[in-house]
Amino acid sequence: MPNLADLLFRAVDGVFAVDAKQRIIYWNNACEQLLGIPRKQALGKPCSEIVRGKDPAGQPFCGGGCCASLAQGWDGPKIFPLRARDGEGNELRLSVSIVLVPSRRENCWTCVHLLHRGDAVDMLEILEYQIPQKQHAMKHMNDDKGVTVGDPSSPLTPREQEILELLAEGLRVSTMAQLLNISPVTIRNHVQHIETKLGVHSQVETVAYAYRHNLV
Repeated sequence: MPNLADLLFRAVDGVFAVDAKQRIIYWNNACEQLLGIPRKQALGKPCSEIVRGKDPAGQPFCGGGCCASLAQGWDGPKIFPLRARDGEGNELRLSVSIVLVPSRRENCWTCVHLLHRGDAVDMLEILEYQIPQKQHAMKHMNDDKGVTVGDPSSPLTPREQEILELLAEGLRVSTMAQLLNISPVTIRNHVQHIETKLGVHSQVETVAYAYRHNLV
């Protein structure tokens, strides 16, 4: 089973961590590539000086003690948009999730930032379902070989079956789109097709039908 570090490297576009004084104490290779800043240059520096993040309105976001309360274990934003610059000065549209990891100091936490390109996606939810998703991939890996997947009597296509199973696990459309590398619109279209084939009228009814008829 992959460990947390493996999942972090595979699921996000960059990971960095700051201590209670908002100094960067971890900066992975993906952050180097994403922001164009070498690890040696980033480590030990205030995140506001290195990341220089701004909100969508262009106002400075990093700095001003933004992680100080989080380092004490306070609840923070589950996910938020951020604007930054890459190594060539181009604007990066990022969404950020924060994981609090206990530090060696009592009652202190390390703030681990998970960076994702594009619109807001809950990376924590994606990480939570990485292993189930790998199981789905293994289950459907023979699709391209023409092997029938699941119950032959099911009216659903392999892709619809896959989406049905993710629905049953409680994933949102945005998360399914990220996991399956397709657009949210395509996910919604598949969900509509599933509802039509099963004769139901909502996602809740779809999941209930799936469990009653052993489709998941």
